[in-house]
Amino acid sequence: MPASHSARLELSTCRHMKRSCLSGVFVVVLAALVSAGQQPAAPRPNQKQRTFDVPTPGVLGPLRTEPSADRPDDRAALLVPEGWEYDETLRAYYRRGELLVRFRQSASSTVRAQALQSSGVTRLAKALPPNWELVGIDRGKNVADAASALSRSSAVLEVSRNFRFETQQIRPNDEGYRFQWNFDTISLPFAWEMSPGASSDVIVAVVDSGLNSVSDTFVFSSPIVGEIPVRFAAVPDLVSDGKIVNAYDFVYDDEFPVDLAGHGTHVAGTIAQQTNNNIGVAGVAYNVRLMPLKVISGGDEVVSWDDIFAPGNPGGSAAIVAQAVRFAADNNARVINLSLGGTGAAPVLRDAISYAVGKGAFVAIAAGNSGDEGNPTTYPAAYAGEIAGAMAVGAVNRDLRRARYSGFRPYVEICAPGGEVVSDVDFERGVTQVGYEEISTLSFLSLPAKLFALREGFRPRFDRFELRPFQGTSMATPHVAGVAAMMYSLGVRNPAAIELAIKRFASRIDATPDECGAGLVDARRTLRGLGLIR
Repeated sequence: MPASHSARLELSTCRHMKRSCLSGVFVVVLAALVSAGQQPAAPRPNQKQRTFDVPTPGVLGPLRTEPSADRPDDRAALLVPEGWEYDETLRAYYRRGELLVRFRQSASSTVRAQALQSSGVTRLAKALPPNWELVGIDRGKNVADAASALSRSSAVLEVSRNFRFETQQIRPNDEGYRFQWNFDTISLPFAWEMSPGASSDVIVAVVDSGLNSVSDTFVFSSPIVGEIPVRFAAVPDLVSDGKIVNAYDFVYDDEFPVDLAGHGTHVAGTIAQQTNNNIGVAGVAYNVRLMPLKVISGGDEVVSWDDIFAPGNPGGSAAIVAQAVRFAADNNARVINLSLGGTGAAPVLRDAISYAVGKGAFVAIAAGNSGDEGNPTTYPAAYAGEIAGAMAVGAVNRDLRRARYSGFRPYVEICAPGGEVVSDVDFERGVTQVGYEEISTLSFLSLPAKLFALREGFRPRFDRFELRPFQGTSMATPHVAGVAAMMYSLGVRNPAAIELAIKRFASRIDATPDECGAGLVDARRTLRGLGLIR
């Protein structure tokens, strides 16, 4: 039976699994998970293969009005994904057996090699910012000892763990321009009158969980569940001929950054969804070209489909995020959107952002979603204040107050609509964009239930879409990225000048500087203030 037919049959059956599978098979599947966890963790080169199947278009479904059931919490089933360790103090994951090392500019290659050898570490090939190296720790040596040894070398400036970064979207997240109150909030319709949707010579890189740029079946080779064919479709009303450039998947190391979470799809839609075509919803800078770069495995799930299909994958690590940022800058991205963050410091990512800005790219960064959970420092947002041309973006709700989750720190420089919802169908308060039909992706299932579903022949599919109201600083950030793209298309090419203009012409709202920096981004005021529109 063709994969697409099989998936359609399995989908209709899985509707009944949503509530019954979780308890009935938990013990059995958890035992299977423990056994599967003993499999080799290193991702294999051929872990994802395109089949070049007969393409079928993505389907944008009707508006959903009934909220989903509560999503299960996978943390009790598996606390730490394969290949990672967890720092309880920082509440952050980091790659097991890896460190990031920054050498002095003056240190020769011989001196660098000696420092690595004497510290018991080995260079891992990655195209990182100048003077940075990703190293693997030799067997028998722990992270602390290796870091200490490296720090004692006169050739080394700094050493950091390879922390994991996650999408900055809040649950519950799950038709029409009439729902996009967020665009009116930043005076976008007025800006469109004089500067409609930026221009196609501007490339915006979305460094995130991916974006389906082709319609096809990909076969994932998992050491846990074997070969799994999964159907994907190019996102309707977003992906079109010439729209996507230099797409890359840094998790699977290929040119097809398929999105198994929906987060990158939603973020990219806010920036560049096709507009004024009587379909779906609108995007801020709808004429730009997109460079989707997948660096995140999954979305807000602790253990995602990516972690099942490629256990031990490096998705979300500081090293590949930095690699993607540099890739974007080297491939002519003029705006880079980072709707991601974590509580572990990542100086390599700071330097990657500085490198990108130096190459002429403006960088928008999510400020983080832990404002109501201790308000910890979030990276890479915390570096934005050091870099003119990079901005940390906080979130406001529809009442133009700081969203409860939005991080508030001195490094927050601007705010944008991020939403604050009470259910996953709260279109009145959420930021609405095209996302996956959740029932088709099986993403509502717990980890054990996902594994059970796969072993019973069920398959997630990522070719059915619907409008989804999300919330988070992840949703706020692409508004700023979109406005920056509009400015760039009208001749403002200096990232620091873009930042200055956004701050200078921001709208004042009832928020402290730590909450919203200069205020609320205002597309019309910014362009008009620069004399770009009248």
